[in-house]
Amino acid sequence: MSEIRYDIVTGKIAVISTERGKRPHDFKKADVIKNSGVCPFCPGNETMTPPTLVEFRGEDGMWTLRGFNNKFAAFKKDVNVAKHEGELYKADDGYGVAEIIVESQHHDMTLGQMEVEGIENIMKALILRYDDIAKDEKIKYVQMFKNFGANGGASLEHGHWQIMGVSFVPEVLERELKGVERHEADTGRCPYCHIIDEEMKEKARIVAENDKFIVICPYASQFAYESWILPKKHVKAFNEMDDDDIRSLSSLLKSLIKKYEDLFDNPPYNIVIHTVPHHDRRDFHWHVEILPRLTTFAGFELATGAYINPTPPEEAASILRLD
Repeated sequence: MSEIRYDIVTGKIAVISTERGKRPHDFKKADVIKNSGVCPFCPGNETMTPPTLVEFRGEDGMWTLRGFNNKFAAFKKDVNVAKHEGELYKADDGYGVAEIIVESQHHDMTLGQMEVEGIENIMKALILRYDDIAKDEKIKYVQMFKNFGANGGASLEHGHWQIMGVSFVPEVLERELKGVERHEADTGRCPYCHIIDEEMKEKARIVAENDKFIVICPYASQFAYESWILPKKHVKAFNEMDDDDIRSLSSLLKSLIKKYEDLFDNPPYNIVIHTVPHHDRRDFHWHVEILPRLTTFAGFELATGAYINPTPPEEAASILRLD
């Protein structure tokens, strides 16, 4: 029998198709991106990208991480589009920021293959750029994410992250903010802190933990083998991490992505960071969501917004669990 589950924060619906119970070998191998021609993200091709905004270098003087504006940005500061607001239709200009963080100088290196120090540098670079972008009063939210694989939305195979600063608070974040507000009003507790406490009691959906963070497959997982990394301490914003936090997060993220890579042969996925909008005084509990793209969304999902997940999160957690 299938089970309909509800996200306690957002109210999103996940249909857990328990009779399917798909294990890693049941999913088709995804198409791999293979770009022909010169890679603009590789060392020696820096002139193919906009100027450097953030950079880390190794002992040999060669950059090991490099960030710059997205050459093909969806949002730009130099927009010249008239706003429109009528009885039925409203539009604003596409003001914003879009940046790229190239996570390694090595073209074929995956996140799971990187050293923990390299992932720490990614987190530090994201925070540096986040803090700078958030200074713009027109920017209301800064979204950080990674796409991997063709089905994950990556257009280049060289590993990279993206940062987009936009002039609105995305609906997904607004639903989470309102859900946190509602749960705290009803119970006096942050729902994410509440979830962490319950998961640590039940143990059924815990994948891993350390002194700073916990990894779970959420109760109402919309994606097969979806997982979240949550700070155990209640913290509103991603950019409030100190060096110890960054090290703990990076260690868990490396091990978790390596497990996905081994189980599913480098599957497509998205990593998204949800943090409180920098101008917002409401409460929040920042977290990282890892969303494997193992199944294809079809008519039912697109029509209803309810996603059919063929693998119960309890089973997913038992398979993903880190030793």
